[in-house]
Amino acid sequence: MIDNSNRLLSLKGTYNIRDLGGYQTESGNKIPWRKFLRADSLHLLNDDGMSYLHREGLRLVIDLRTEKEVKQRPNPFANFSGVRFLNLPLFDDLAPIFMLNNATSGKSPLLNFYLAAIHNQHKEIKAVMTEISNVDEGAILFNCTAGKDRTGIVAALLLGLVGVSSDDIIYDYTLTAELIPELVKQLLDESKERGVDSKVHSRMLESPAEVIRLTLADLEENYGSVSGYFESIGLNSKSISILRKRLTHDV
Repeated sequence: MIDNSNRLLSLKGTYNIRDLGGYQTESGNKIPWRKFLRADSLHLLNDDGMSYLHREGLRLVIDLRTEKEVKQRPNPFANFSGVRFLNLPLFDDLAPIFMLNNATSGKSPLLNFYLAAIHNQHKEIKAVMTEISNVDEGAILFNCTAGKDRTGIVAALLLGLVGVSSDDIIYDYTLTAELIPELVKQLLDESKERGVDSKVHSRMLESPAEVIRLTLADLEENYGSVSGYFESIGLNSKSISILRKRLTHDV
């Protein structure tokens, strides 16, 4: 049974901050708590929330949004003492406005974007994983707008690296749907004001299990494993080893 007692961090101004801890890895160990956090946009997080995360051990924040998104809704950790902040855009096409502009009809409109990120954004994914591996101690938080797509891809890769089961990775991905209904409403209201088709947008804001399942299947088919994928994008063996250690030991 998955332990969710410490997973969700309910902080004012956010909807989807949660911990990757507690999932069982292929070694039999569980991912330690308060080492890897995933989140939605933090632009409304107040001083109390930032201080709480810092006390919980937060030392690095990686914002996966585009520079334009960060400029419009700044990340408060950019100016917070004691926490290093990096803006490492993962994939412009996974920004909500880009997805809307490029969405096509089909069974899984999200899937093409996820596969494009995996297959085309090697430099960006390598940079994110390298920075995570460079953290000596404390917690890392990575975030995007809803904490769903760009964040979901990074989370799935980290979990997959240490052999967390596909079922648990899918479960972690789909948890977003339970946590962000209010955020989805806000985003849909904003898109309506811009004259965007709300039906198309609502599909892009879903978290369907099938999409992440097919993404994981594609990774296995093309690279054999997440480790094989990391090697193919040029992530060095030392970084991969450090990531594995941090994901399986409370260091």
